[in-house]
Order: sequence, then C-alpha cells, then structure tokens
Amino acid sequence: MTRRSFTLAAAAAIALAGATAAHAQGFERAPTFDAGRVPGVRASGPNYVISNPVTSDGFMRIYTLRTSYGDFTVIGDALMRTRLVELNALVELDKLTDSESFNKALADAGIAPIKYAGDLITKPGETISNTFSGIGSLFGQVGSGMNNMGKTQDDTMQSLLGVTKKRRELAAHLGVDPYTDFPPLATKMTQLSQAAASGGLVVTGAMMAIPGVGGIVVANVATTAKVTGLARDLTAAQLMDLNRKKLGEMGVSPEIGETLLTNTNFTPLDVTAIVASLEIMSSVQNRGEFVARAASVHRHDAAYFMRKHAELLGDYHSRTGALTGFVTFGGYPFNTTRTGGVLGILPIDALSWTENTARSMRDIVNQSRNAGFAGKAEMRITGTATALAKQQMQGLGWTVTDNYK
Repeated sequence: MTRRSFTLAAAAAIALAGATAAHAQGFERAPTFDAGRVPGVRASGPNYVISNPVTSDGFMRIYTLRTSYGDFTVIGDALMRTRLVELNALVELDKLTDSESFNKALADAGIAPIKYAGDLITKPGETISNTFSGIGSLFGQVGSGMNNMGKTQDDTMQSLLGVTKKRRELAAHLGVDPYTDFPPLATKMTQLSQAAASGGLVVTGAMMAIPGVGGIVVANVATTAKVTGLARDLTAAQLMDLNRKKLGEMGVSPEIGETLLTNTNFTPLDVTAIVASLEIMSSVQNRGEFVARAASVHRHDAAYFMRKHAELLGDYHSRTGALTGFVTFGGYPFNTTRTGGVLGILPIDALSWTENTARSMRDIVNQSRNAGFAGKAEMRITGTATALAKQQMQGLGWTVTDNYK
C-alpha cells in the first residue's frame, strides 16, 4: 500500500469511527446540501455564485456567497433569499451607475460618478469564519441584549438634507430594507441617495426609472402594505417612537421594549415587522415573552430568525385565530393554542439530530412537561427534518411537521 493510499484509508477509518460513535449515541451529523436544490434559492446569478456544498448546523443552512463585491457568509434560507433580492437590486443599480446618460446627469449636477467603495470589498481567505449559526444559542439559554444598545441608523444631518428620504424611496422601489447590513448595497444606496438629494429631479427620475418591485419584501402578508408604507415614509427615529408606543400598548415593559428598539442586530425594518406582526395578535397573551427573547439576541442571523418567526406567527394567527398565548420553554417562546396544545412555528431550514440539537430539544420538552402541558405538542418548520430528528422528537412526545408554508 502506498503512503498516500494508507493516509486515505486511515482518514476513512477515522471518519467511519466518528460516524459510528455518533450513531451509537443516537446522534447524526448535520447534512450538507446542493445549492441548486434548495427551494427558493438560485445557485448563481449575474453577480454571484453560491459555493457547494451548503453546510448546516442542526438548525440552519450556512451559505458561502461569492459575489462581485467580495465573499460573505449567509446563515439561513430566509436571509439567503433576502440577499438574492439585494443582489438583483445591485444588478439594476450597477447598470444605472455605469451608464453614460446617468453619469452625464451627475456631471451636469456637479456630482462625481458613483463607484463602489473598493475598500469595503471583502478580502479572499478572510471571509468565511462562521461554521455555526446563532440559532442554536436561542434555545436552552437566556441571553442579555443590554450590551447591544445603540442609536438609530439614520444620520441627523442627512435626514435634514433629504438623503435618508431618497434612500427610503429607493429601497421601497427596489423591495429591499432601507437599512440593510449588506455592505455593497448599503454603500450603493447611500451614494445614490446623496446624489439624488444634491442632483434633484434628474437623478431621482433616473433612479426611479429602473425596474423595481414597488414594495419592501415582507413575509407576513397581513402586514406587508403597512410595513412597506412605514419604512418608506418614516425616519428610523420616527419608527422607533412608533414601535415604542405600540410595545407599551401591548404591555411590554419599558426596559425590555427599549432593549429591543436599540439592539443594533436588528434593522429598524426588522423591529417594525416584529411589532406589526405582534400587534395583529391582539388576543394572544404574554407577547412580552417574545419581545424579551428577541431583545436578547447578539447576532444578526438570530435577529433575522426572530423577525421571521414573528411574521410566521402573525400570518398564521391572522388566518386561524388559533393562538392564545406565549410560553417560554428552553429559553425560547412557543405558543399555546385554543385546543390546549403547544405549537412552535419556526423558520428552521434543516433540523437534524445533532448532539446540540438533541440537548436543545430535550430542554424544551422537559420544561413543557414540568409546566404541566400534557396536550398535543407540535413543531412546524419551514424547512425539512431528518427521519431521525422526527423519530426522536416523536419519542419525546412532539410531532414535527416540515415544509410549513
């Protein structure tokens, strides 16, 4: 046997031993996926390609997104779909800013041509460091968001000059978050909105002539028009004031409400979507439990997960009226139902029975039992669950329904 063959055989034996040990303990390895087979995700486009395989951590898929602007880690199907909308918006914005007619309009207005800020381009080899999402830490732990307190994303002077208004109008036209944390789009929208504020109707007209979707993409159909209008018409500070008032009307404590409002892992649109979703659940008790958990997150992927969870709940309750309250198990909010059961509707991509997943799910089940909930317990997830995950959850008394829409 050659040295190389021996090395490969040894590596295979070690891998097999690890897999056998995991199976003996009732666990499995988190699966990997082909980017081209994930529903709602295009593996490549004019300015990006998703690397294969797509990994997962027991809860969420973890993408390596290679773009014309650098490489990025994207955690979760929902956030990946949002990034693809943003990349599509960048295609149109790049066409605009590269056109001779637009740059002539800028020159006539005394404005320099718009180019992407090269120093923000991610350096190869320094980009992909996350191997786990922040979702696992949402279950089984009670975090603190007090260290995340900050200011609104709007700049006061730019608000006075009309820049932020132009940015919100452009974002609504493109169907993206005005306060996106995606660096290339955030930079491009800032440059364009500054140009529109300085260049007047000629620049604004050119911006609004590009193809758009005519409304910010929000998952909860019951609140889409409302949230889009608020994000377009109000500044970040105004949104904060409005959301603070609505949280108070829901009975959320001022301290918890303020922690959510100033948690910079959420954009103002994220918080507005959460508040709007909770607001239409007026008959559901203890909404403050959801707000408290959301306020405590310390990563953007976890914040986005909380937003999507709120939108799923708001949409479900507006259609069924089936939810009666929030109750926390394993450090995470679930819902009680009119039939006396417990229900979790969660934006989980790929539930597998890893050691971490098993620990988190057992914490949830044990706490629900200790709280005396003996009715039907169900978890509905937007993605898929492995056969082992379903089997193990069934053994714990919970039904897992996947591909929830």
